[in-house]
Amino acid sequence: MSGRRSNGEGSIGRHQNGWRGRIVIDGQRRSVSGKTKQEVIEKLNALRAESYMGMYVRKNSLTVEEWVRAWLKRYVEPKVTESTLKGYTAMFNNHIIPVFGHLSLQNLSKPILEEGYAAMFQKNLKHKDATYSHSTANAVAVQFKKCLEEAVANGLIPKNPHIGVHLHKLRPAKKVEAYTATEQKIIVDHLKQSDDLRQIYFFLISTGLRIGEASALTWDDIDFENRTVNINKTVVEISGNPQIADRTKTPSGTRKIALSAKVLDVLEGLHHRQNERLNIRNLVFPSNVYTIRTQANLRTMWAKECEKMGVPYKGLHALRHTWATRALECGIDVKTVSVMLGHKNVVTTMNIYQDSLQDHQLDSIDKLDRFI
Repeated sequence: MSGRRSNGEGSIGRHQNGWRGRIVIDGQRRSVSGKTKQEVIEKLNALRAESYMGMYVRKNSLTVEEWVRAWLKRYVEPKVTESTLKGYTAMFNNHIIPVFGHLSLQNLSKPILEEGYAAMFQKNLKHKDATYSHSTANAVAVQFKKCLEEAVANGLIPKNPHIGVHLHKLRPAKKVEAYTATEQKIIVDHLKQSDDLRQIYFFLISTGLRIGEASALTWDDIDFENRTVNINKTVVEISGNPQIADRTKTPSGTRKIALSAKVLDVLEGLHHRQNERLNIRNLVFPSNVYTIRTQANLRTMWAKECEKMGVPYKGLHALRHTWATRALECGIDVKTVSVMLGHKNVVTTMNIYQDSLQDHQLDSIDKLDRFI
């Protein structure tokens, strides 16, 4: 009497025009087929090996979309702010789910992923003439890889199919836009004569802070005696409602940077003129009714100021880029600039400001001519 087969025990027999092998792994019957007996033997041996190494997973019908939803809920939501979760959810809704969502999670492979990314990023699904930069594609790929890595940890797939995936050549990232030195002089001179609401722009172009970081500053963060500002929070907007999150955009964003004497003078004047009784949040750059200002409001106001000054509107982030560009042109070392910007590492800074660094390098080489 034969009874039930033990784990890893298999059998091989003729089947139609080829061979079929059967095996029991973790109580589940699996079958493989091939044209020759040797081919079937090799497939059975591979299943045994995967089982012994802990790589074997039970077959399941879980789709990519089902796993993505579960991953966002279980592993992402508890760790990030509401606005960050919305960003991640939109990223997967707009890019990953339309292309891969219907596929079985266990059927994903490196070729399928590479082909899907090529179709996804060569043309924007909503705007036929638009293409994505490499930074956008890379951000999506990084998060999807993390999502699939968690599927491995949960025993849903034996290995991460995203490992070794290459993105097809895409539109290069947009070149950093900064104001020229001449434009910067016009901007600074104009802002010195402007009212208190516009001093946030002077602060941005003079420190390189992100707009959310500057908007979240309180007077407790300003050390007038030691001429420093402590950056430890940022403004996030949830459904258009600005709120202060008690952390920066990235861990490296939490930092303390020095302030120039001129910036400190502007801050001292601003502090003196504010109504402390009305400024209950103790904000450095509040609205005219002492509330947190929205980015939409700040962008609209900046566009109007640019029109008044006769300089091109390049967005609020151009103020940060302008500070970094001038800092590098003045000879401040890239490591110091990277720390003051709150970048994760110096490589990020070098990638963003490679043109400015190249110009600085040429100037430095020219100075060496006097020793030749």
